[in-house]
This record gives sequence, C-alpha cells and structure tokens, in this order.
Amino acid sequence: MPFGDLSVLVVEDESFTRMVLAKMLGTLGVKAVHQAADGESGLAAVAAHSPDLVLCDVEMQPMDGFGFVQALRGSGDSRQRALPVVFMSGRVDGDREARAHDSGADAVLVKPVTPASLREALVIGARAGQPA
Repeated sequence: MPFGDLSVLVVEDESFTRMVLAKMLGTLGVKAVHQAADGESGLAAVAAHSPDLVLCDVEMQPMDGFGFVQALRGSGDSRQRALPVVFMSGRVDGDREARAHDSGADAVLVKPVTPASLREALVIGARAGQPA
C-alpha cells in the first residue's frame, strides 16, 4: 500500500523521537509529515494541516495523549472527530490498551516504534481515510 498521499502528524514531546519517527515515515514513503511537541500544539497542528493520521505519544505534559484525543473526539469538526489516532507508549498492557481504545484511540504502538509497527499504523490511517 503506497503511503505517499498520506499526511501524518507526529505528536511527541521528545524532539529526538520526533525526528526518528519523521525519518522513518519518510523512508516508508510518507511525504507530508507534521510535528508537534505536546497535545495543545498537536490540536493546533490538526487544525492547520488536516492530517490523515496522528501518531501521538501518551505521556506528555501539559496535555497528554488522552487529553489530546478527547479534545479531538469532542470537536465540532466531524473530520477531527473521525481522525485516526495511534497512541505510542513505552508501557503497554491490557488495561492501558483498553483505556486507549475507550478514550478514542484507534491503536497503540509499543515504543520504541519499529518500521514494521509504523507501517501497520499507516495502514490503519490509510484504511480509515478511505470511503467504506
């Protein structure tokens, strides 16, 4: 599946991790990669760039991944409410995964993210963006 048409927003508070993810996305063929350092600036980036998929770290300050996805899902904009969000976390267990899905996230990637797991996330984003 080609990812060249996908626009991806990476919301991650560690700049090194953001850079690595952006590089990996580029290697997978994604041409439009936007970055934000926390949930608040992530919401602004969603409004500015209308990405097709958001990769969002869970542990961030001041607004974490859960706050970010809740704000999106509560948005007055139907596109933002339906925007696929993939959480990234170093700590993933059944409870956390359930909480992620309950909050409105579409999937959870275990950190460190690998090219293979990133490709799976892009497939989710590409699928969600296609008319059923």
